Amino acid sequence: MSPARRSAPTVLRLLGWLPVLLLLCPPAARGDCSHPPDVPNAQPTLGELTSFPKQTTVTYKCDEGFVKVPGKPDSVVCLENDKWSEVAEFCNRSCDVPPRLPFASLQNPYRNQNYFPAGSTVEYECRMGYRRDRSLSGTLTCLQNFTWSKPDEFCKKKACPTPGEIPNGHVKIQTDILFGAAISFSCNTGYTLVGSSFSYCSLEGENVKWTDPLPECKEIACPSPPAIANGIILEQHDTYIYRQSITYKCEKGFTLVGGNSIHCTVKDGQGEWSGPPPECKDSSQISKVTPAVQKPTTVDVTATEAPSTPQKTSAVNVTATQNLAVPSTTTRFHTTSTSKGAVIIASGIVAGTVIVTLVLVKIFLDRGKSGSYYTREQQSAHCCI
Repeated sequence: MSPARRSAPTVLRLLGWLPVLLLLCPPAARGDCSHPPDVPNAQPTLGELTSFPKQTTVTYKCDEGFVKVPGKPDSVVCLENDKWSEVAEFCNRSCDVPPRLPFASLQNPYRNQNYFPAGSTVEYECRMGYRRDRSLSGTLTCLQNFTWSKPDEFCKKKACPTPGEIPNGHVKIQTDILFGAAISFSCNTGYTLVGSSFSYCSLEGENVKWTDPLPECKEIACPSPPAIANGIILEQHDTYIYRQSITYKCEKGFTLVGGNSIHCTVKDGQGEWSGPPPECKDSSQISKVTPAVQKPTTVDVTATEAPSTPQKTSAVNVTATQNLAVPSTTTRFHTTSTSKGAVIIASGIVAGTVIVTLVLVKIFLDRGKSGSYYTREQQSAHCCI
């Protein structure tokens, strides 16, 4: 048997397995494209796709830290020949979006851009209310480590005009008079503020100015002074301002009771008089003030003998002995007292006087006795002369 005849059964057996092989083969084997090709620094977005028939489009997404290069395609298409279209590398490293500066904003060409490779630059322009400082650069650069260079403060705040001064008041500058600053106003005591108490340096077109003009400090006036019966106000005025005073005077035959003047003062921002006005009373009706007469009070004070003063002991000859008896005496006196304390004080004074008198009498009698006797030493001296 020839070799061709021997291989015929083998071919027939393979053809019998063909339907089974077609079912087991992947979709690409049935005329579809294979899995999308690998792209550097990107991954295909497949979703639920498991097969890729002709004209199927697959889009790629850049890996984290990479950005799509503008103008380069980021997708592939399954062609008629069951092959994918070619795609070049389109993801590259980039700086993040340029920083937002409080005093400047990106110029128009860079506002919608999101790809900033190393070495690229962006330019800024001053915001409203700021002016350009030409001595400093307004450009930022994406560095090799994919961070932005540090910006200078190349835009400075514009300044509002000097606010000036308020008569009888004060202007307080909180920090400065630059764009965004605030100033406050206040008045001296005796004056009230008419107008706004704050003003802000704000935008007006391309320039800056204060939002509110300087207020006015007006004098605070008191109401008309109160009149008094049977009296007049000297040197009257139409208005009375802070610290201004008025003087009252009574008509003939009347006496002024109370202070003769009051002055204009301020309380809670309002003018008011320092106190009530005096009164003018009929002189004949004003009673003289007489001291009150207290009922006399009788106090009994018993005087006692004062203790004798100790004397130095010496031997003497006494030919006669005489004792002086000092009887206890009772002194009755009348005193007028307005209180219990006064009565006690008066009693103490009287008792003290009696005691001192008794002591003096005792001393006088003792001296008289000592002059009438001789001691033994004196008698011996007398004999020897």
